[in-house]
Amino acid sequence: MQSKRTFSFVLALTASVATSALAADQSAVIVTVGNATMTEAAVSRRLAALPSYQLAKYGKTPSEQKKAFVEQVLVPEMLYGEDALARKLDQSATLKDKLREAQRDAMDRGVRADILAKEPITADEIKKYFEENRSRFETPKRLRIWRIQVADEATAKEIIAQSKGTDGPKKWNDLAREKSLDKPTAQRGGELGFVRADGTTDVPRVQVDPAVFAAAEKVTDGTIVPQPIKEGDRYSVIWRRGSVEATKRTVEDETPSIRQILERRRVDKARQELMAELKTKYVSEQHPELLANIDPQAFSPPKRDGGARRQRREGGPRAPHPGESDDKK
Repeated sequence: MQSKRTFSFVLALTASVATSALAADQSAVIVTVGNATMTEAAVSRRLAALPSYQLAKYGKTPSEQKKAFVEQVLVPEMLYGEDALARKLDQSATLKDKLREAQRDAMDRGVRADILAKEPITADEIKKYFEENRSRFETPKRLRIWRIQVADEATAKEIIAQSKGTDGPKKWNDLAREKSLDKPTAQRGGELGFVRADGTTDVPRVQVDPAVFAAAEKVTDGTIVPQPIKEGDRYSVIWRRGSVEATKRTVEDETPSIRQILERRRVDKARQELMAELKTKYVSEQHPELLANIDPQAFSPPKRDGGARRQRREGGPRAPHPGESDDKK
């Protein structure tokens, strides 16, 4: 139980440090706890981050909600933080790691906000990306085709005849394995996958004569083409199993997704440039050879039993938040 309380202190202290940094504004101070203050702007910011359904639990009116949130959440948070400072928890390696992570995350958010404010993605950039990657947004009609290839037309017609009726699908699979000259597909019933009008398929190394698609397009899904198709020196029996209609997206349709892609690229580039600059500015020594002395197993988290995992999924037990009672011992 002591470990849970200590963890809560660490969280509260981290929040207290962040609150002190964020509260450096000129708005009126609402709460003072020790050396920490919470200003009107800081409280507004914390309230704005709450979804309405959470805010509702603090009262029926906005006035009740604000007062209860300050008393039940912010004041206990600040009290934990002040006591943690008094206990010198800010000097612990664990908290220093957490503060460093918080600083990194804050810096990263700042990099993203700054670069996108200075260099927002333009409509011309979105259009250019769409044109350069049009094949990603437009797909032609595709037919799912199964095929049995044989050496002569008479055998092909016989296969067509035998594949009809209620037991036709089973006979087809048997015939494909026994008679098809296309050995790579024979064992899977002659399945070619989805075929395009030019004969290309979803499998890069598999391509067929465009006549196969043309013949299959004349029948409906689930239908065997009534006449064999000549492919080179072979005759093919074609079964159209399904189809996917062509799709054609517009630049307007894809603007949100393209914007996300371009923003991610821009932010990644800014991160890399900043990282190169900071390494030049701050990194003075590196000793990667010393990593050989570190045993990775020493940092592996302890294994938890199924009951613990189930408790986490169900929401408990957990370390108490500031302001919550902790009667269990």
